[in-house]
Amino acid sequence: MKIAPMTNKSAWPETTLQKTWIAVRFIIFGVGGFLLLMFGWIATIERPFLDSERLMNPYLAFFLALVGSFMALFGVGKWGRWAYLSVLLSTPLVVSLMMVIPWPDWARGGINWGSKDMGVLIFALPLIVSNLIVRRYYRRRDARNAPAPHEDLSVSASGEQTSK
Repeated sequence: MKIAPMTNKSAWPETTLQKTWIAVRFIIFGVGGFLLLMFGWIATIERPFLDSERLMNPYLAFFLALVGSFMALFGVGKWGRWAYLSVLLSTPLVVSLMMVIPWPDWARGGINWGSKDMGVLIFALPLIVSNLIVRRYYRRRDARNAPAPHEDLSVSASGEQTSK
């Protein structure tokens, strides 16, 4: 029977250099990428709502938003877990949908869309809900793909256990 060796390695960084790299990566790529995503999104959708010249070419703005989302994904340490892109893109998508939907008069007059509470709700709620859904998805996927505790044992025809 094979038993995996015990190691002292943990998921937490051990050295100051590793901790510093994680902090710098988060600040530069995580925050910078999210800001680039928001800037690219605003530059992409601004033309129908403003009567001025475009901030930039909409194709370039979309490309910058895409690059910003990948930067933010790397910055928060979730590279390779592509479902987390839906977390980053949830707020721009929800706000874009809210701008496109023709709201009836009772909804426009009864809700204070410009309040600080509504702004926080519109910005944070999609992030929280999509993050919960994605974390649940990866938790289930990782549990399904995890090896069984005695997967490396096989039973021979005579009934005795042998290791692979």
